[in-house]
Amino acid sequence: MKPCNKKTVFIGLLIIITMTSLAGYVIFKQFDFNEVANAIKQCNILWLIPALLCMLAFSMGEAININQGLKLAGYKVGPANSIKYAFAGFFFSSITPSASGGQPAQLYYMSRDKINISHGSFSLLLELIGFEIGSITLGFLGILVSVFSDIPVFEGSNIVWLAIVGFMVNFILLAVLLIIMFSRKAVKVLACFAIKITSLFSKKKDSKRSILRLISEYRLAAIKARNNKKVLFKIILVSLLRLLAYHSITFFTYKALGLNSQSYFEIALLQGLLFTSVSCVPLPGSSGAMEGGFGILFKSIFPSSLLGSAIILTRTINFAVPLIYTGITLLFLPRRKAHSKTE
Repeated sequence: MKPCNKKTVFIGLLIIITMTSLAGYVIFKQFDFNEVANAIKQCNILWLIPALLCMLAFSMGEAININQGLKLAGYKVGPANSIKYAFAGFFFSSITPSASGGQPAQLYYMSRDKINISHGSFSLLLELIGFEIGSITLGFLGILVSVFSDIPVFEGSNIVWLAIVGFMVNFILLAVLLIIMFSRKAVKVLACFAIKITSLFSKKKDSKRSILRLISEYRLAAIKARNNKKVLFKIILVSLLRLLAYHSITFFTYKALGLNSQSYFEIALLQGLLFTSVSCVPLPGSSGAMEGGFGILFKSIFPSSLLGSAIILTRTINFAVPLIYTGITLLFLPRRKAHSKTE
């Protein structure tokens, strides 16, 4: 193995410093560690263990779905690579507005592993369709809980408007994703748009040919998806389970603080309603909106003396902790080529 030269070491150190700084900035901006410590002191820590496991299950679920999409596109991808792509999505989504950096980062890591960008995009599109269906479904069940239970969720608050906007945005996004996946005309329109944009920045004669080749490869993968409905069903099912695991964190926080009045499904599905409602807010990791919405939506479930601790514990587990472990993992997972069946 060749020794690292100075340039490689410098670039590596620069990446480590940049990623660590970004993660540190986002975490320290959102959390006061004295408050986190005080919140942990007054809870039953044993209940936080399943909460942490739920967060890990959330990440592993995305890895499984990405792996399914890449397998459908003709790639044999190992568990380490699948986890790397999932962690890249979480980390860069958490530190960029509207989670805009997640998918580009995932495509970057895939391209380093010799995965065609059209096939990588296809796998991420499948995963996102499953995610949106899961998010809307659990959010809708959360609305039913708020309507038919005796919990005064929307009483005296304007969060109902945020919920309406959030659901509208998610429905529109899902519709667009499904059109891109299954409409040949929509893909042609996107191809023409991409060619026009590319021509503004590049005068190379083969640019149009490259884009058309990418679109053609994407369409072939999409046809495979239509002909393999079992895979689509699996991705949707895994998405539902991983989101339910994520929403379960709030329930385990509730139990950790010694509370027992509300059921698991009431709390988990209300968290699903909150998640879908604030997903449209253009802030890194929905910072601020998630905490504010939690305070409004769960004020009748958590006593006022424990509400602050509940917010801190929940966001520490579903945001700060995974931001740390995904960033660290990305730094040390090696580059591994994904093997294509067509090679």
